[in-house]
Amino acid sequence: MKRLMCLFSAVLMGFVFAQDVSRLHTQPQPKKPFKLTYYDIRQYIVEQNPQGRIIVDFFINEKGEVEDPNITDTFNINLNAVVLAKLNETSYYPATQNGVPVKIRYTLPIVFK
Repeated sequence: MKRLMCLFSAVLMGFVFAQDVSRLHTQPQPKKPFKLTYYDIRQYIVEQNPQGRIIVDFFINEKGEVEDPNITDTFNINLNAVVLAKLNETSYYPATQNGVPVKIRYTLPIVFK
């Protein structure tokens, strides 16, 4: 009986710790999301149907602001300035670790189809 109680308490403790871990670490959530429309890019595209992707790396600081955006891959150099301008308009709820807001690196792929 004593072994059974020890086993039950160990399982219960594991369950309690598993529940707490999910609240300790959160990913950033968009407050004002990235939004790029055709009207933003229409003067920069040459072909009728642009296809490709642009990948942007940046940091989201403790206040949820975008810092140091950098385009790492692009299919159309003309769109880079527009994408960076729209990215600087975004804001996020910051990521947390142990309940404290932290700076985090984020990668945003933007796919054109």
